[in-house]
Amino acid sequence: MDISRLINPCSIAVVGATDRPGSYAHTTLLNLIRNGYAGTVVGVHPTRQEVLGFRCIPSLADLSAPAAAVVIATPAESVPGYLLQARELGCGGAVVFAAGFAEIGNDLAQADLISAAGGLPVIGPNGNGLISVPARAAMWGDAAQLPTEAGPIALITQSGNIGVVLLAHRQGLGLHSIFSVGNSAVVDTAMLIESLATTDGVRVIGAYLESDGEGARLARALAKCVQNDIRVVFLKAGRSERGLMAGAAHTAAVAGDQRVFEALIEEAGAVLVREPVELIETARALAIGRRDARGAAVVTCSGGDATLAADLADDAGAILADFGAPTLAALATLLPETATATNPLDHTNLVWADTEAVTAICETVALDPGVGHLIYVQDLPPGLPAGPRAEWDATRAGGIAGGVRAQLSTMLASSMPGQEPDDAVGGLVSAMKAVAALQLPAPDPARLLRISECANRAPAKVGNQYLAEHSAKELLSAAGIAVPKAKVVRGSAAAAAAAVEIGFPVAVKLSAPGLLHKSDIGALALGLTDPAAVHQASEKMLQIAALPDDPELLVEAMVDPGIEIFVAAHRLGIVPCVVVGLGGLWAEIMNDVAVIPLPTDSNRIVREIGRLRGAVLLTGGRGQQGPAIHDLAQLVVKTGNLLMDEHWAMIELNPVIVTNSTAIAVDAVFCT
Repeated sequence: MDISRLINPCSIAVVGATDRPGSYAHTTLLNLIRNGYAGTVVGVHPTRQEVLGFRCIPSLADLSAPAAAVVIATPAESVPGYLLQARELGCGGAVVFAAGFAEIGNDLAQADLISAAGGLPVIGPNGNGLISVPARAAMWGDAAQLPTEAGPIALITQSGNIGVVLLAHRQGLGLHSIFSVGNSAVVDTAMLIESLATTDGVRVIGAYLESDGEGARLARALAKCVQNDIRVVFLKAGRSERGLMAGAAHTAAVAGDQRVFEALIEEAGAVLVREPVELIETARALAIGRRDARGAAVVTCSGGDATLAADLADDAGAILADFGAPTLAALATLLPETATATNPLDHTNLVWADTEAVTAICETVALDPGVGHLIYVQDLPPGLPAGPRAEWDATRAGGIAGGVRAQLSTMLASSMPGQEPDDAVGGLVSAMKAVAALQLPAPDPARLLRISECANRAPAKVGNQYLAEHSAKELLSAAGIAVPKAKVVRGSAAAAAAAVEIGFPVAVKLSAPGLLHKSDIGALALGLTDPAAVHQASEKMLQIAALPDDPELLVEAMVDPGIEIFVAAHRLGIVPCVVVGLGGLWAEIMNDVAVIPLPTDSNRIVREIGRLRGAVLLTGGRGQQGPAIHDLAQLVVKTGNLLMDEHWAMIELNPVIVTNSTAIAVDAVFCT
């Protein structure tokens, strides 16, 4: 779907044009006037000849040429008719303000809207519209004052009010466009991201989301961003827990929707933030910075800022450079005696307002071979008198000039959002998150496209039917995943005989479809060492009230002690994924898991395991031999393949016992 005419409209038709103050149509017309839109504007109204100086026509059919954009500011019931007419006339797209569709449960009305639109791009309904700063086109339901110049940042929001506050923040500095998608009935976030990835003037895309959307299309859109070096920032609200499986297994609790979304975002090299100010300020920082794996250097005139910068860099995962000996020697000749040549560097107020001194310090730091990012930290308190203001400006000018001399651009940042100079990033948190992302290698677009293809194979819905454990383990064994030696029998006598055949000690479990959490009801006995103990335990289990129909007994060899690991593969989130982390009873308590979108391979699994807090348990420490981590990685890969190849909704193996020689699935849950 081509939305280029909608993003950069040469003509706009406003349906429902009126001079009634406060109405969407009236506000839109005022926005076009006050922001200097130079294209053709036509009002559409059955009886009006003119509104606010704009010519009106009775209907869209009376247009002399198809409008690039049609703004529909009329009640919900009239919207499908106007969309159908706009599509048939060959208009470029539409903005729909009206509510009264799927957001209130009126799915039929939204279906009618979608049908009428056909291939016509539509922003909304139930949104605030769109703004294109290059075109000076504010097709926006609230009063909008655009920045004087277009910047590189495009914003997408599922909340109209979030769009309003983002536009107002710092007078829209750096904005290229804003899209308030509302219900996203036709044009959604993924579609906009993919289109904006090739839009002239856009370098960064920021998105506020309240729902995940379709994973396959989002992954494909993010691949397009990577291919065009477009940086992306996400603010995801509503950390939902899908109740479908949360009560039946650990998987939803430790790796539900939000964790899977975050894993996909990480694969794309995008940045995840927590509040609106971070969304826009991190976007600004990404627009300023360049990709470089080397460390960051922070220079400031405050010991407090320096200490805070070090802590926030660590929080964000940004790497600070260690200055080399030549840099330290050069700084010793430039810094005041009271300053210490460290990173972050406080040059102290003894060089305050000395532009050349600050320039020389920052140039020296920027020339260090280990420095790829230079951050100069300075707040600019509002209301400074002319004299002090000149001193603040002179000091900051040195920070900028030092980077210029070293041919390394300086990222200005304030420690306090709201007290930043015009060209600075508001807040060290945003600056450090951006630097951390820019220090990483460029993501692999081919990997994102493979994730998209895998997500396309996932079913639209997942169920809640669970296999009996013995059936699940038969599937694991057939897939090449190690499970304990076992027999399935009926009756306590047969269980005792099976135990003798397997060899003691053994475990005995009830096994039936839908029977989960066996230990909670006494349907599990471990470490049984003789036939009598097996017989007694089996008899007791078979007396449990409210058992599933025709339960069987699973008699298994006990597994040698090792590290208990949680492994799962599921389709609970935006894309299918595998999950691995500390397991057994600790799965939900520790919540130390790696979430990896499918498809995957053993090398990626090993790498992600190494990032866990409990990684030392699996990798070995202090020269000790680690458990069979590569066997575990192969088990995880096979579990993911089994999920996709056999179309399961979820596979959970908890625990998998990992020793120095093997990885073996002790318990298994399959859901379809």
